[in-house]
Amino acid sequence: MKEYWEKIKKLLRPNLVVSDIYNIDFAKLKNQGIRALILDIDDTLIPRGVNEISPRVFEWVVERKEEGFKLCLASNSRHPMRVKYIGKTLELPSMSLGFKPLPFAFLKSLKLLDAEANETAMIGDQLFMDILGANLVGIYSIFVKHLSKETFFPRVLMRQVEGWVLD
Repeated sequence: MKEYWEKIKKLLRPNLVVSDIYNIDFAKLKNQGIRALILDIDDTLIPRGVNEISPRVFEWVVERKEEGFKLCLASNSRHPMRVKYIGKTLELPSMSLGFKPLPFAFLKSLKLLDAEANETAMIGDQLFMDILGANLVGIYSIFVKHLSKETFFPRVLMRQVEGWVLD
């Protein structure tokens, strides 16, 4: 039984854990062969339910583009117009209703980015969606601390389990 739980934990463990998107060493990622980034929106780039994009996020996206990274947004959001608005505002391809961790969103993102899994990183705030899905497809996974306090009970429970996995 212990082996079973270790296998599950391995699938949920990110390759890298950082406090936020601003603390990722992109030069190091480039040296590892990463040239494309799949970005979660809610609680990774901007707080859940927020539509305004801060100047700091704009600058961060522009810097990644200038460094030569290809970027796209992959969200599980059921609000396609919001996701489309954020994508258009940041000038990035985007998709809503990604059904992460299922591979569809990740495979579609790779196609949008014209990239292979081994040269792509997923940046997200949820182990059970972003990190698990990336790991299943063979994409380098980066976990960031979520931006908003969780109030939705199922996500509160997921955050508790995430703490157990990351310990």
